[in-house]
Amino acid sequence: MAAEVADGSCGFCSASAAAYTCPRCHRRLCSLRCYRAHGPCAEAFYRDQVLEALRAQRDSPPRGPAPPGLRELREPGDPVRPVGRGLWEQLSEAERDGFRQLLSSGEAAALLPQWRPWWWRGRGPVEELGGGSGVEKEDEEGGEGRPGPAPPVPASVPPLSALRAAAPSPLVRFQLPNALFGYAFALSLHGGDETLLPELPAAAIAASAALRARRPFGSTAEALLSARRDARAAGLPLSPLGDSGALLAVAQLLEGRDSRDPGADVAAALWHLWRLLKAGARALPSPERSRFRAARRKVGFLLSWSRGAPEELAQLAREARAVHAEVAAEEAAVAEIREGLEKVWGGPRPPPREGQEDRVPWLVRDGVEEGFGGPRPPPADKGVQGRRLIEELD
Repeated sequence: MAAEVADGSCGFCSASAAAYTCPRCHRRLCSLRCYRAHGPCAEAFYRDQVLEALRAQRDSPPRGPAPPGLRELREPGDPVRPVGRGLWEQLSEAERDGFRQLLSSGEAAALLPQWRPWWWRGRGPVEELGGGSGVEKEDEEGGEGRPGPAPPVPASVPPLSALRAAAPSPLVRFQLPNALFGYAFALSLHGGDETLLPELPAAAIAASAALRARRPFGSTAEALLSARRDARAAGLPLSPLGDSGALLAVAQLLEGRDSRDPGADVAAALWHLWRLLKAGARALPSPERSRFRAARRKVGFLLSWSRGAPEELAQLAREARAVHAEVAAEEAAVAEIREGLEKVWGGPRPPPREGQEDRVPWLVRDGVEEGFGGPRPPPADKGVQGRRLIEELD
């Protein structure tokens, strides 16, 4: 590498003119093509940023110029300057938006270690979480990505009659899949890391209206699709399970793995969520604990109800399976269209129009930030764009 820097040649293709320097490894580069082929530095940067951003996330996504976790990031082994901060500040606003999009779209999950939930079935069809498609596939990875131990089933659960005298509404059954979606979504979003408090239980509350307030649902489909919409509305990233994968998780929890006690997985999930809510409340100031306490009471109610209604769980599981099948079919159709477009484009994004070039703002030329495309062009006149659109429509 010293020779490359000394003679000014490109550290990737050995071209004689290498006017750019990667700030991470200090390798000389001559073009955007060589920088992209030099991808491990960018991939490692994104991976570090994703892990820090998930840990720093609260109820809402970061709205400032940089997420707090990114501002505090430091590059190990580089005593000269805080590379994490420097790289973020060198990004243009478009690049920062692209990174935030990476988080919100769920593409960041590909940069994280694979995680499988405790309810994953180790025999027969299993769900491949890495792609986020929610489609059940055969296990092809041997011992990698095995699920952790299941949380315990509570030793004793008070009957529903001990909690309330009046019979519950027949619509209470639809509260359960909504709450289970919040649990499965939040647990997968945080990779099962129970130390991420109060973020993990807060994400479950954000996704589940049943945990936040008295929200009636008229069907299992309404309850599940409402939870999916609420997670998006809260600004939470797409979990590694994916949209249909989170729905599949609810169906699997309702079906259970133990034929002798099909409701055991639901009880374990609710009891686990109850304990996470309790631990999360301790991490909050006293005035902010009320919503966690209210959610915990609702979870306790659903736990008592579910232990006394095994036949209801079987019906809910069938209905959740139907919702999952419909959403998975929609995702497969979208994926097929996207695959066709990527073949036409020659990559995941459409090629730039004539006269436009991609920018890589974190490359440095002679100590000054510069992209390969030159200065950013001024924004187009919206009036001119509008007139052109009218002319095309005419």
